[in-house]
Amino acid sequence: MKNAFTALALAVFVAGGHAQEAAAAAPAPVSASTQDLSLRGAVAWQAKNVFRGIERSDSQGLVQTSVTLDYSAPGLSGISIYGSFFNADSVERTYAVGLRRDFSFGEVDVGYQRLTATTVRTIATHGVTQIDSNREVYAGVSLANIALKPSAYVYHSTELKQTTFEVAGSKAFAGSNVGLTGCDIVVKGYAGLTDASTSVYATQNAYRYLGASLDVTRQVGRGPELGAGVSWAHNSDGQVQTAGSIFWARVYAKFIF
Repeated sequence: MKNAFTALALAVFVAGGHAQEAAAAAPAPVSASTQDLSLRGAVAWQAKNVFRGIERSDSQGLVQTSVTLDYSAPGLSGISIYGSFFNADSVERTYAVGLRRDFSFGEVDVGYQRLTATTVRTIATHGVTQIDSNREVYAGVSLANIALKPSAYVYHSTELKQTTFEVAGSKAFAGSNVGLTGCDIVVKGYAGLTDASTSVYATQNAYRYLGASLDVTRQVGRGPELGAGVSWAHNSDGQVQTAGSIFWARVYAKFIF
């Protein structure tokens, strides 16, 4: 659930004989600038489609794309609102809107996302609870100034009555230490607990999961960041088709406009 919340404007209107005085005292609006906007995108080929520790389809390789638009609220330092879109080979899509606030220790993020599945294919037969449209609200905090840059997020699905808690961390190393000059080595890990024991859709969707990845990345001038890596995930779910561990590879490119 990068992966997205809001420019706020307050106008006060006073009726009666003091209306003109109130209007005169109101602050002038702050105009938006293109410097307040940033656009990020990514294109990846993944050997498997994995979400929260579980393989979501039987596709042997698929293309995933994502795009995020950030807007820094003028006059409100450290606050930005964002919208994002994720697509997994037209099989699954996620739309999100959110609000971020920067602090000296890191970042606080709250938002809403809608997850859709254009076809359930093997998802349903494999026991993964995935309905055509699922809505989640989420909140999280990321710490930027300590080792591993840890983060913690809570997601709640209003359709599945499912709550997920996930923690994650990452560490980057200079590739020159192992002979990969000009590259970085990025190690990531995460762990989560999801519970939907009251769900009206299924009874076996409370489980724990772990995951890790190892990537080699290279920045191409001021252009994209290219990367290739391997991932591992494990879940404790009782479903026969998707329980246990899975390994897969991927290549990707990230862009900032």
